[in-house]
Amino acid sequence: MRPSVSYAILCDGVFPCNEIVVEKLLGCDVVVCCDGAAAEFLKYRKPEFVAGDMDSLSEEFRDLLSDRLFREEEQETNDLSKAFRLICALLDIERVAPEAVPDFSITIFGATGKREDHTLGNISHLSEYDEYLCAKGFPHHISMVTDFGTFFPFRRSCTFNLEPGRQISIFAMDPKLQISSSGLEYPTDGVVFDMWWKATLNKVREREVRLDLSFEAEVLIYIPSYFDNIF
Repeated sequence: MRPSVSYAILCDGVFPCNEIVVEKLLGCDVVVCCDGAAAEFLKYRKPEFVAGDMDSLSEEFRDLLSDRLFREEEQETNDLSKAFRLICALLDIERVAPEAVPDFSITIFGATGKREDHTLGNISHLSEYDEYLCAKGFPHHISMVTDFGTFFPFRRSCTFNLEPGRQISIFAMDPKLQISSSGLEYPTDGVVFDMWWKATLNKVREREVRLDLSFEAEVLIYIPSYFDNIF
């Protein structure tokens, strides 16, 4: 059996308040803080790494964490993307065959709150990262957890299990995409995905849920009050 490593990226949004989420964050094997998020995380322990341009981290904390800083000055991408690239480099995804990479998960925390533009940008990055991981042979390896639920990106048809009655929302932004479904209270077969809200506020009817995509596309599932991996 391959070794398993859980990675966390802690963004500089609102630090988790939900005890379940905080426990999940602290339970990760490797925590990569995005720049200023390290100051809040230091209330618990030192992170393994800090990624970003370091413009939000005080000189005091930069000195304290000097052996863990991975500074990137470029401004084309945000600190979340820099943290994601660091984890991919640690795993050596570009050079190592998929079967040689340890079994891993990447969970993003603290990506919402404070500023709505950052929140929307961070959520949209989730699909971008999943696209990269899928291309390298690692589908379903990344998610985003908030105090209120979890976002799961996917690009291909999938099946997962959830208890009946649980709420679920599906987001896609390609009006050409069709998603046929089974196991949901409101089937998505006729939905035109030209607005974000089109398949939100659904409910699980049967334990096994199946979503069939008409072609590979960027899709997000959000499940409120749920913090485990569905895949």
